[in-house]
Amino acid sequence: MVPYIKSEVYRLIRYKWIYVFIIICSGLLLSSNIILAAVKYADSSFIWANTYFSFSNVYNSMVMVYILCIMVSNMIFGNEHTNHTMKNSISYGISRGTIYFGKLLVQMVYSLIAFTIIIGVHVISAYLLLEHSGTSELIMLIRSCTACTPLLLFGLAASNCFVFNIEGSGAVAASSGLMIVLPLVSNMLGMRFRMFAELSKILPWNIMNYSSYDPALKQLFMYWSTNSGYLKCWIYGMIQMAVIAVIGYFWFRKKEIK
Repeated sequence: MVPYIKSEVYRLIRYKWIYVFIIICSGLLLSSNIILAAVKYADSSFIWANTYFSFSNVYNSMVMVYILCIMVSNMIFGNEHTNHTMKNSISYGISRGTIYFGKLLVQMVYSLIAFTIIIGVHVISAYLLLEHSGTSELIMLIRSCTACTPLLLFGLAASNCFVFNIEGSGAVAASSGLMIVLPLVSNMLGMRFRMFAELSKILPWNIMNYSSYDPALKQLFMYWSTNSGYLKCWIYGMIQMAVIAVIGYFWFRKKEIK
């Protein structure tokens, strides 16, 4: 598998869109900090030009990163069927397991690197442009990113599963259905059926959307704010990632490659 992974890495680093993706996402977060700083410069009474507001906007919007997992999978490997590169790899004697898990691993490594760079740009620009609100918000941002990592890896594994086995826009629709629509439907059914209520509690979309506010402490609590919630993020995320990866692999083994 190692030679195949090396070839995938070489192919990936020559693909310009992986850099464009990082630049665009970093630019959007950078521009948000620039806008906050500009408004503060124009109006000294503006109270939101600080790292607290900037960082909280990010860890309150982790579902947006989750949705981007669909884009990453399709951007990197969505043209495999069109270009027939997957068929060529199999004809050269490379096993389907090597192809499937090799591509998934490369995809995950790229995504983690991209995520680190994008968040790094945001943090550095916030500290350079905005008022400092202390270290607690930075710690919360880091905690949020690490807690969401296994949930985001599940998103990549789910998208990868459908990109490998469904051609065209159907892969995007199927990924969206599993990652977004299923939790929303489960939430509604959970109002009537206990089974769906329990299912809703472990789905990544719902975990990342969970928040509660304590008016006495004037503090926002996320799912991962407690140690038990943080641990559950890793348990639920890694188990679901492994399950969908195995399902995708066995589906891919039986699929006819054209």
